[in-house]
Amino acid sequence: MTKTAPDFPGQTITVELGRDSYPIYVGSQILPQFGGFFVHHCGRRRVVVVTDDNVGPLYGQSVIQTLNSVDIRADMITVKAGEPSKRMSVVEAIYDQLFDFSIERSDAIVALGGGVVGDLAGFVAATFKRGVSFVQLPTSLLAMVDSSIGGKTGINHPRGKNMIGAFYQPKLVFADTSVLKTLPPRELGCGLAETVKHAIIRDGVFFEHLEKYADEIMDLQPELMVDLVVRNCRIKAEVVSADERESGLRGILNFGHTIGHTLETVLADHDYHHGEAVAMGMVAASRLAVQRDIFEDRQAARILKLLGRFNLPTVADKPLPPDQLYEAMKHDKKVQDGKIKFVLPTSLGDCTFVSDLTESAIKAAIRQL
Repeated sequence: MTKTAPDFPGQTITVELGRDSYPIYVGSQILPQFGGFFVHHCGRRRVVVVTDDNVGPLYGQSVIQTLNSVDIRADMITVKAGEPSKRMSVVEAIYDQLFDFSIERSDAIVALGGGVVGDLAGFVAATFKRGVSFVQLPTSLLAMVDSSIGGKTGINHPRGKNMIGAFYQPKLVFADTSVLKTLPPRELGCGLAETVKHAIIRDGVFFEHLEKYADEIMDLQPELMVDLVVRNCRIKAEVVSADERESGLRGILNFGHTIGHTLETVLADHDYHHGEAVAMGMVAASRLAVQRDIFEDRQAARILKLLGRFNLPTVADKPLPPDQLYEAMKHDKKVQDGKIKFVLPTSLGDCTFVSDLTESAIKAAIRQL
């Protein structure tokens, strides 16, 4: 699945989806080459770059310049950074600007930013004029290792996270790990939460690698960061290629998210970022697996320790409301036949689905956080 492109100073991973297959390019100091790769995969069509007010000032003009260098006209739309931008009013505002730019179905949208921008711009691309071409140019570790891959796009609703959206695959993903140097430490941790998740559910050797090199990863050692992103992309690409629309295997990527998404949605006053909420969700799920006697306590302790080394929370900063969180979980899109579906680890590198956890067991796991 993975190959080193001869004309590319990095690695290329392919998401195998038949006619919708696409490459993920990963390397360091590669942003100036983006325009050429865009033309190779998308042709010379007009582009609108969607970004936020944190990333735009840092990399927006560089992206415009690399597109202009290959004779592509490019405009930019900037939204306010943060999860609140994933709402319908922002989508409508972007639609208005696309109409002002006279964007046609043959044109393209490039998402320059983290997971919020990718989800938002992808949803706009999937729905504007029934679909325009879409490219992911992730700038956060979370987006590079997870949200830019797989075609999940969407926005939030007051009653749930990512409840409105579409599966819409990009034409390519282009990840320059050198931009991570401008990533706030807290956001680096959020990306590492998804990295730990991938290792737990799919690759025990990778988990050991994270344990061994945690300090160097936190220091953003260049070769390690490229390797880390590539390993994650391989895992995500394999899972997505096998199950594009989450009818089976892809559900394992929800490890830590059943409780994690609820923490984000219900407890906005706690200000948990996505990766932080997922980290606590993984802790809770690991404990549930131990209680069910399908996971060893010593392995759960290793998860707790590794999350701590990546400066991720493993306990809540204030008492959590189990009743309120449980009620919200019952409305999560992962609920099937009225049953809350959990992904629980069975070893470091493997996991299983469980849908018969009792209400009391779930609430007890929440209280332990």
